Amino acid sequence: MDEKKLAESAAGGDQKAFEQLVLQYQKPVYNLALRMAGSADDAFDLAQEAFVRAWRALPQFKFESSFSTWLYRLTSNVCIDF
Repeated sequence: MDEKKLAESAAGGDQKAFEQLVLQYQKPVYNLALRMAGSADDAFDLAQEAFVRAWRALPQFKFESSFSTWLYRLTSNVCIDF
């Protein structure tokens, strides 16, 4: 299943679809957090927080951009807030 279909399913509450998205993006999200935070431990926590926020906000995602673009921006914001 492609990214958009997974994101649409996850936005509808499909936890398995969201799990697939997490598995697909956990490494790039962690790497972004690591670059921004500079600490592996902080990056792990920030990546986890980004996925929690993504799960909560996904029903409001408007699909005006790709899911990955939205997720990376969300991750950046989590790191900036940190």
